[in-house]
Amino acid sequence: MTVSNDMNILFIAFDKIYPIETGAGVAQFGMVEFFSHICNVSLLLSEENILTEVELAELRALLPKTKVYSSKILKPDEPKSAFSNSFQNLLAFYRILKAKIKSACRTLVSRSSEHKDLEENPETFFNEMYSSWNPYQLHSQEYIETIYEIIDKDLINIIQLDFIRNLNLTVVLPSTIKKVFVEHECIFYRIKSHMSAKHITSGFANYILEFYKKVEISLLEQVDGVITFNDSENALLKDALGQQNHSIKFINSPFPVPKQEIKELTKQDVVRPEKLFFVGGEEHYPNKDAVEWFLEEVAEEVFQKLGLSLHVVGKWSAETVAKYQDHSSKVKFLGFVDDIYKVSRNSIGIAPIRIGGGLKSKVLLSMAQGIPVICTSFALEGINANNLESIMIANNKDEFFGAIEYLLSDLEHTFNMCKHAQDLIKKYYSPSVIYEQRYKFYRSILEDKANVER
Repeated sequence: MTVSNDMNILFIAFDKIYPIETGAGVAQFGMVEFFSHICNVSLLLSEENILTEVELAELRALLPKTKVYSSKILKPDEPKSAFSNSFQNLLAFYRILKAKIKSACRTLVSRSSEHKDLEENPETFFNEMYSSWNPYQLHSQEYIETIYEIIDKDLINIIQLDFIRNLNLTVVLPSTIKKVFVEHECIFYRIKSHMSAKHITSGFANYILEFYKKVEISLLEQVDGVITFNDSENALLKDALGQQNHSIKFINSPFPVPKQEIKELTKQDVVRPEKLFFVGGEEHYPNKDAVEWFLEEVAEEVFQKLGLSLHVVGKWSAETVAKYQDHSSKVKFLGFVDDIYKVSRNSIGIAPIRIGGGLKSKVLLSMAQGIPVICTSFALEGINANNLESIMIANNKDEFFGAIEYLLSDLEHTFNMCKHAQDLIKKYYSPSVIYEQRYKFYRSILEDKANVER
């Protein structure tokens, strides 16, 4: 691929990129590193990713062709937890939001003489959660000023923004600079799926949906390109933007799966699965909904008849763990684990997701690692996999039980399905495939600008 000296791109990071500890960090780092070899790249760390001078030097050494910036550097005598005032305010907001949600949960539970789960009043929980939510918190003054400085210093002509919390930056970026937004999860699509899963149809719920939709669309109208992770959100956003979408380019381009996640798989590796496996923390509500639905609808019968219990990886509250500690399905909440593959081996990965958007990394990761996967049609959005070929699809209790039973009874087919899933990951989700696709998309946006200027 030829080097593009006329592309000066600024990546505004959305999560912790260094030290590299998460899948999101790996994906961001890989994208920046790839682009740094073919164009001029600048990287601004997120406000949350505050480094010491030593750590910043280490990151710059790992990305020698990238200009790496941070709006704040920790001093040697400054504790790692010392954030800027603006970020402290942001943390305070989320603590308040979390407290409100917990308060709503306690209120709902206290109203029930039998102390049943708050899901028995899903509409009240829905109203409490989304009426207190603000995913568009303002960035700090120093962060905005840093962006302007980078634009002027590095002659930036295209900027990539990721995640909803960075979408509000579109209102301050110069109109002469091309802007690409990566839609990891469409907010109003998530709300709409929540309403559908919980059968919520009230006028107030619709008011919440339309409000978030208007805000998200008005901000998206400021960009020149939108990257989505599945066809449903791609079509939904095009329709919502109406006539405006004629001037905005769209592409459906998933995030890549790192090569090191693809584990070598032989027939000897595929033995009868001994457990079910779910990855995801409780703070992301779609995970909570998925796990609780499975435990209440499917898990008991699976354990009694097939002998498999559910193992959940991720941070879950003490209240939830206590609630299910005596559950007849013998579910285990494992908390954070250093190596997911050590836990997921000899298991069946499940993703009974009914709410949310974007691409489900838990599904892709299991496919890459050679773990058989059962997921809902909703969780499969954006993944080019066919039922019984490289994955199992189940949308209700009977289908989940039947899929688990099938994988246990035919290990030959289970092996072939896992191998096919790995081949699919290599073909469509390898870093080289995704990065080149993104590069061509950015080039087309810059070429449109050049044609207009002529």
